[in-house]
This record gives sequence, C-alpha cells and structure tokens, in this order.
Amino acid sequence: MGLWGETVGRTVGTLWSPQFRAVSGLRHARAVHAEGICLQAEVIPVRTDPPFTAVAERLGGPALVRLSTATWRGGREWPDILGAAVRFRRDQHISEEASPGDQDVLCATLRHTWTLLPALLTTHVRDWLQNDYYGLAPFTVQGLGRAKLRLTSPRGPRRQGSRVRRLLDAMHEGQALLTFEVFPLEHGLPRTWTPLADIFLREEVTLNPARLRFNPFRDGLGIRPRGFLHATRLPAYRQSQKGRVEH
Repeated sequence: MGLWGETVGRTVGTLWSPQFRAVSGLRHARAVHAEGICLQAEVIPVRTDPPFTAVAERLGGPALVRLSTATWRGGREWPDILGAAVRFRRDQHISEEASPGDQDVLCATLRHTWTLLPALLTTHVRDWLQNDYYGLAPFTVQGLGRAKLRLTSPRGPRRQGSRVRRLLDAMHEGQALLTFEVFPLEHGLPRTWTPLADIFLREEVTLNPARLRFNPFRDGLGIRPRGFLHATRLPAYRQSQKGRVEH
C-alpha cells in the first residue's frame, strides 16, 4: 500500500481514537495492556553475518522491558493476549522518560490481527516466558529494508506460582531471556527468522505507569513501523495517553 495505505491508516486510527481515549479515562490506565511489570534488561548482540551485523550491534546496551496483559487486571490469568514492549536505551539510567536515540519496539502474542481469536486460546497466560511476541505488521529496518520482527522465548522449565512469581524466579536463576529476531522481506536476503540480539531480563523496576509511554514510532535505532496497520496506531496511542492524564 505504501504511503497511500499509511494515510488511510491514520484516518481510520483518528476515527477510532475517541473510543481509546474514553476507555483509558474510564480505566484510569491504558486502554489495552493496562497492567504489567517493568524490567531492567541488558541487550547482547548475537554473532551474525552482514548485513545483519550492523543492525545487531546497534541494539546492544541497556533496555527497559514492559511485559503486560492486554485485557484483564488484578493478576487475573484468564484467556488474553500478552504484550512485550522493549525500549532499547542509549542511557544506562532507567526512567519513565525516553532519551534521544532510544528505540521502542512493541510486540504481542498474535501473528496478525486476524489471528486474534486463536491467539486467545494459544497464549500461555500464566507465563510470559512461554510465548513468542510478534510485531504484527512489517517495519523498515535501517540496513535491511522491509522486515518482520518478533521476540522469542527459550521455553525454559515450567515453574510454579503466579505469572509474576514465575518471571521473578526465572530472573533470579538467570534464565529470563527474550531473543530479538528479524525476517527480511527484501529480495536477496534470506527469508528466514534471524536472531539479532538476546535480551536478558535482570530485575524488576518500579516506574510511574502514567508517565511511562511507549511509542511504536520512536525509531532512534532505525526501526520504523510501516503500512496501514501501524499507521492506525499513532492517533489511537495519542488519544489513549491523553485519556490517562486526565485523571
């Protein structure tokens, strides 16, 4: 669709955005992914070949990760979509505010919007680390062109307790890990998922949810959403954030 599709997407998103603002106001929180846990993380590039090398090296350093539920709050582990938002940071200090050059990537446990209902049944809602998270629609990645993105988990041992307890135990054992992968869509590049970086989740951090705002269009590392679906998100995100600050 190109630029025309993105223009249509922004128009559709603008039409939807008042509903997102209203829901955020009623919940006093995000319209979706309202409840989550924030984590300090370390990103280590995976050894790979050109042209992936330069992209992987850009990702290395500190990161802020927010793992969340899409719908339910209060720790309810009911059928849902889980989310994983990553802020690749240039600054070691973790705070709610983004720094110049930061990169946000937002993913969820569904491959496409039309797989929403199956994903509600296949998402392992009791353990964030038993799922893979997808970027839903293509991105433009500097050095690679158009590509799909995802975060994969190593599917480690099944632990006991709540979703949060399992995550904290995995971090304590040094086994809390997500791998950032890319699937190129350009001619001449391998059509396969290629690991770029391992994201080691180190410890929980307490941040103000009203001030923490991930933005899928924050593209300091050259990863930018493209196409109709991503374009619908920009006005919806803006109105959802306005709804949150009104309370």
